[in-house]
Amino acid sequence: MGEVTWRDVTVVWARPSDLQGFTETDVAAMGQGQFDRFRQLTGSRAQGFLAGRALIRELVRRIRHSDEVRLSSRCARCGADHGRPRSAGVSLSVSHAEGLVVVAATAGSILLGVDVERAAADTRLDGLRPMFPDGRAPDLAAWTRIESAVKADGRGFEIEPSDVLLQASDHDADPRVWSALLPGRLKPLDVTTLVGPPGYVLSVAVG
Repeated sequence: MGEVTWRDVTVVWARPSDLQGFTETDVAAMGQGQFDRFRQLTGSRAQGFLAGRALIRELVRRIRHSDEVRLSSRCARCGADHGRPRSAGVSLSVSHAEGLVVVAATAGSILLGVDVERAAADTRLDGLRPMFPDGRAPDLAAWTRIESAVKADGRGFEIEPSDVLLQASDHDADPRVWSALLPGRLKPLDVTTLVGPPGYVLSVAVG
């Protein structure tokens, strides 16, 4: 497992195969909705879900100083348990890439998003170009900044990635911090690309 901290956000990552001790019994202890969601998954998706919940449990326990970790991931649109995970007193975000799961967490209630991509994901870049018809398709680092900002915003697929504007922050002296301007949001989000797991590109957004 790896870990990095930016501001008050802790980001951890692991390969699902390295977290074999976390089982469906542990998922059930986090809430019936979590167990039901897990039972709908198979193969690598089920393994990735278990790994993500194992990392969430570790971080929430650390932040709240409590062994009990209950989660809700109810979707505000349809009511199913496939939304972003939530736990009282903690802000969370999860991202999956081939062979890796990443979780970001911080105490309190803030806008928080994390995104990760394999650094060698050439086919991913090819798939991004049609989303940016004006020819300004991003590289992977910029794409993870866009995705983390969209996740932090919470509207997800309602926002076109090409409508997210990344520009140098006008309030942070660190050149690694960008401002992400999203349609319909007056205040920009702060986003940065971190040094994370080798072979992957990792970005975090907060607001």
